[in-house]
Amino acid sequence: MHYCTHDASFDAQAEPLKDIKTVYGYSEWMKGIALVAMPGSSYELHSQSFDAKTNTVLFFGTFHGTHSGHLEGFPAPTHKSMETQYVYSIHVNAHGKVDRITKVWHSAWAAAQVGWTPPSNVPADAVHLFHACESGKGWHECMHFCTHDASFSAQAEPLQDIQTVHAYAEWMKGIAVVAMPGSSYVLHSSTFDPHSSTAVFVGTFRGTHSGHLHGFPAPTHKSMDTQYVYSMHVNGNGKVDRITKVWHSAWAAAQVGWTPATSIPADAENLFHACESGKGWQGCLHYCTHDAVFSAQAEPLKDIKTMQGYAEWMKGIAVVAMPGSSYELNASSFDPKTSTATFFGTFRGTHTGHLHGFPDPTHKSMETQYVYSMHVNVQGKVNGITKVWHSAWAAAQVGWTPPSSVPAYAEHLFHACESGKGWRECSRYCTHDAAFSAQAEPLKGISTVYAYTEWMKPRRTSPWRLSMSTTCMWPLVGKLTGSQRYGILHGPLHKWVGHRSRVFLLMLRICSMLVKVEEDGTRLGVSALVMLLSMRRPSLSRTSRRCMAMQSG
Repeated sequence: MHYCTHDASFDAQAEPLKDIKTVYGYSEWMKGIALVAMPGSSYELHSQSFDAKTNTVLFFGTFHGTHSGHLEGFPAPTHKSMETQYVYSIHVNAHGKVDRITKVWHSAWAAAQVGWTPPSNVPADAVHLFHACESGKGWHECMHFCTHDASFSAQAEPLQDIQTVHAYAEWMKGIAVVAMPGSSYVLHSSTFDPHSSTAVFVGTFRGTHSGHLHGFPAPTHKSMDTQYVYSMHVNGNGKVDRITKVWHSAWAAAQVGWTPATSIPADAENLFHACESGKGWQGCLHYCTHDAVFSAQAEPLKDIKTMQGYAEWMKGIAVVAMPGSSYELNASSFDPKTSTATFFGTFRGTHTGHLHGFPDPTHKSMETQYVYSMHVNVQGKVNGITKVWHSAWAAAQVGWTPPSSVPAYAEHLFHACESGKGWRECSRYCTHDAAFSAQAEPLKGISTVYAYTEWMKPRRTSPWRLSMSTTCMWPLVGKLTGSQRYGILHGPLHKWVGHRSRVFLLMLRICSMLVKVEEDGTRLGVSALVMLLSMRRPSLSRTSRRCMAMQSG
């Protein structure tokens, strides 16, 4: 506080700091990080500079620390280390006090180093409603977290007549407290989509049917372990006004002996196991059509359109990238109306192997859930598969970053430009009028990519040509050059080479007409002359003597 104004502002385009608007708030945040979350942390100042025109100081530094302390609002200590770089842009007022700080920092990179996941932004009422409902508190408790007319829907047989959250909360109370006393649940994950104002919860309910509940079979004393998803819409006041439950009720009912399980087509189940165990296309082709299609709304799989391509991709993951991987089939079902088999599974593995197109082994482990929807034709063969998978979650577990999505032309242009290929090569990758700008003194007059690529193009000069030009050519500029615009050479030059062959003279004239000579001298024209002379290396010494004679004359 001694070094800045009392209302000094703070700004950073970084997730952990997006709500911090003052230097006061930021300094307290840093105190928590440096002293509480990462005791013994250190930092290093690499460079500093001051721009007198804008009264701005720039500091470039690196922060080092290990997450070993408990800090409210952050994950439990991971005992992983962070080494993160950042830049402060600090504005100083007329009195020498700091009145504004901007931090440039890749917070996601730093968080990944210490194994932090972004803090949950799920609305509190949605979280409370989930827990109240799953623990069987009934409508009396759930009503505080949703609107009085909140609607409910589920494509599940036991819930088909339930249309309100009120009725569903009472139904869950009967299941959790009466039919299965002592039941429990686990919340696996929760997310919130601010664009659609929707919270999503993935959970597992466990219980044993030991109690009598009206409308249900007598106690079977069998246990249930069933997974489900809630999609909760939140209104402008933060209250839940709509719930949709995704749940395989038939599978759950079969576990406790309420209804018979549906038969799964053998080829669909065999395909699931062959694919997940990394058998590749050779092991999968017996269970599906040769042109079976594949689709998935997941970044690593977006370009895979066939079952053959996916089977080979899975082989690479399960056998090469993660040798010793395993999987678990959590649930499966078959809908005879749509001839669709559904498999819910969990894949586990540790990234220890090198696989082309993937990062180097991170030795981190993955436990990722997914669902296959397999369409079966009349012959019982699978002809289409859709995979539902949160690939980003899985990639984060093993420390992978998303593959580059840089357009090919942009990357080609970068390499062509930096390697000095000039406009002739670079023009293939950009528009003819592509603009260029740079806040750099040597480039301030360059406004097109054409000009910049030519500027970047190196001027290659052979040692022999330099020697000739410096020893005897520059004194001849005035004598040899009649025109300074297009370098058509006149005068003594013609007499000098008059006894040469017609072919040599013709080549010399053509070259002189092609080379534009700038007003600051005839460097290009004379250089072209020297290049032609280099074609007759046996007469080099005689040529040099003649040049020296003309120079002295």
